[in-house]
Amino acid sequence: MSTATTSLGQTVSAKATRTAAKLRRRLTPEVTSTALLLLGVIGALVWANDPWGHSYDEFWHEHVALSAGGHAIDLSLQHWVNDGLMTLFFFVIGLEVRRDLALGELTDRTRLIVPSLAALGGVLAPALVYLAVVRGGPDAGGWGAVVATDTAFLLGILALVGPSSSSGLRVFLLSLSVVDDVVALTIVAVVYSDEVSVPALALAAVAIATIVVLTHLRIWRGGAYLVVGLVMWVAMIESGVHPSVGGILLGLLVAAYSPRPQDVDRAAALARAFRQSPLPGLARLTKLSVERAVSTNERLQELLRPWTALVIVPVFALANAGVGLDGAALRAAVHSPVMWGVVAGLVLGKPLGIGLTTSLGARLRPETIPPGVSMLQLWGGAALGGIGFTVSLFVIDLAFDGSEAADDAKIGVLAAVLASTVMSWALFRLSAWRHPEQDGARPIILDLPVDPSRDHIRGPVDALVTLVEYGDFECPFCGRATGTVAEVRARFGDRLRYVFRHLPLSDVHPNAQLAAEAAEAAGAQGAFWEMHDRLFEHQGQLTAGDLVQHAAALGLDVPRFARELGSGVYAERVAQDRASAAASGADGTPTFFVGDRRVVGQYDAETLTNLLHEAKMAAGYRMPARPPHADVDDALWETSQLTPGTRSRSWRPLTRADMDEPIAETPDLLGSYPRLDAEQLRILERYGARRRAEAAEVLAHIGEAGYALFVVLSGMAIVVGGDKNDHRLVSAHGPGRFLGELSLLTGEPPVLALKMHDPGEVLVVPRDRLPQLFADHPDLAALINRAMLLRRGLLLGVEGEEPAAEPVTR
Repeated sequence: MSTATTSLGQTVSAKATRTAAKLRRRLTPEVTSTALLLLGVIGALVWANDPWGHSYDEFWHEHVALSAGGHAIDLSLQHWVNDGLMTLFFFVIGLEVRRDLALGELTDRTRLIVPSLAALGGVLAPALVYLAVVRGGPDAGGWGAVVATDTAFLLGILALVGPSSSSGLRVFLLSLSVVDDVVALTIVAVVYSDEVSVPALALAAVAIATIVVLTHLRIWRGGAYLVVGLVMWVAMIESGVHPSVGGILLGLLVAAYSPRPQDVDRAAALARAFRQSPLPGLARLTKLSVERAVSTNERLQELLRPWTALVIVPVFALANAGVGLDGAALRAAVHSPVMWGVVAGLVLGKPLGIGLTTSLGARLRPETIPPGVSMLQLWGGAALGGIGFTVSLFVIDLAFDGSEAADDAKIGVLAAVLASTVMSWALFRLSAWRHPEQDGARPIILDLPVDPSRDHIRGPVDALVTLVEYGDFECPFCGRATGTVAEVRARFGDRLRYVFRHLPLSDVHPNAQLAAEAAEAAGAQGAFWEMHDRLFEHQGQLTAGDLVQHAAALGLDVPRFARELGSGVYAERVAQDRASAAASGADGTPTFFVGDRRVVGQYDAETLTNLLHEAKMAAGYRMPARPPHADVDDALWETSQLTPGTRSRSWRPLTRADMDEPIAETPDLLGSYPRLDAEQLRILERYGARRRAEAAEVLAHIGEAGYALFVVLSGMAIVVGGDKNDHRLVSAHGPGRFLGELSLLTGEPPVLALKMHDPGEVLVVPRDRLPQLFADHPDLAALINRAMLLRRGLLLGVEGEEPAAEPVTR
């Protein structure tokens, strides 16, 4: 009996735990904020329709004045909320936009093209619909109430009625909201500001300039920003320009940046010292060093976001959403063109403006649409754009200034929230019915099970629990996560195996792909983890030349490393990891899996430890199956198969007769001298200049600093090695080939000379133009990098003496 009771208790407890876990997953910050916002709306409506008279209006229109030295700011409680607390709300929006532009989803500006167009369409269309319904008159000035979207409200409703996994759609709507917020605040500044006081506006400009200076000096004390922000707010109140404009400007000016390794190391060292000797002085230094390691932008967001989402926005709703809903008020609203203009603008104009421009963008630039998101889901997101609640009420207060039309407009906003939610829900359900495979766009299960024969594993291969990371060597967040992984591994010891897989985000991290292949090339020599650690320690040094230097520092066979990296042998191996990541729902870095389940949300050491403990204790836990997998080593070529002409002993002497006789072009060796096509030549010409080159003209001397990248357009060029008295012909190259060594990228002096054999024309791309070329055209950069890596590998593999650093003369 006791055993049965215990078993039943354990079953009930397990079910309760699972139910609680599901509830926690659903109660995201957006859902919690939306729930409190709705409570604020309901409270305002109940209060405004109470049977005890007009206490709602009387309370919120009660004036409170702050005075100092003969100056006073006298505002109603409602305006203290709208002009004061909401300035803080818009300040946080500015912080979020700045961080997304610097570190988040908006670092790739090409991803902003379609969302930006959609946002502009979502501003223009509803404004035109509103004006068409209202048809002029004094109420036409309320068109600003329908142009903005309430981002926080939208995300909360999306979490409730959207696809079961909507990260791609969420990022798209966030990107759209960035432009939407900026345009809406610009409209507030231009259209709804009072008569402007120039001296007050000048003081506000000084405060904003002070923020720029503080950011430039990296002053990280939040108190300094608070004082300057208060000065700016008072100046904006006196200037006649709404202070919310200053709030978002201040947020945009607070820099966001990745933690510098030296700051993180200092914080870690102080934390260890405090653990060993918990003294008050060390506690203060540790706290300050941890704060200094994180940008002021992120720390201010962490401090203020809970207050804005959980307190300020609900209070704003309580202060502004109260409107009479008695029979007379509803009859007046039904006959009011303002109410119908607001409803039509938000419920029809917003979705049409956003949806049509998004559809057009999807046709013209399909790569900018989030993968796994259907057009119906995008239209569902466009319908959510009709939730203009916060900014709509904000503009109504400015546009109608307490007139009866203000109540009609508020009823329209509330009706639009309901209609937009229902419309988006219907579109999401239709999408789930027509495209069931896209309703959960991001899978949760690891698609390619861990296989010791192909995966890189730290720890016993048969360990009890598994932690898998998809990472990018250039990603600053992955760099931070290395400390997390080290801490988790220390806690679990031999009970944990850690697996690293590649997910290079080449669109935002141009060196990530080559770095991933470099780790695989090192792994072929038994040094994957050594290279893994070194690349994360030197995230700012991941160019082709840097990778060769890392290989040398690790004592690898550098010629072999450079050849394999330049030939792209491991590109397929990295591509396999990328495909696995996509199939497993990993669309950003770092992404962790505990066992075979993706970690959603935080990935700090404590969270991962708890998840690993749950996996360890779960009933029926099994390690993922290990199916056989093709080994990439089969694709490697042996160095003995290299063309004999790459060895220095086969470099034949270069004589005067060679310069007078026709010479054959050297065959391309494993892609070390690829021929550029017409489009690639056109691209290069934007960064360089054509010039005539005569026969026997030396283009670049051995040891010459700062030489350029040369592209042969006509004629024939040769590469020459050897010393002053023994010139050797290395190779010959005709039109379409580019000349140069890896030293061109690293700044080292060249060890080979370039010389024209036949007269012709060359394209000269200066060395200082290459970084911009590589940033603008990553595919061409990859081609040049790989070719030069191959040349370095072939050069380092030569037998014979090093060429002397003497100029080659005719």
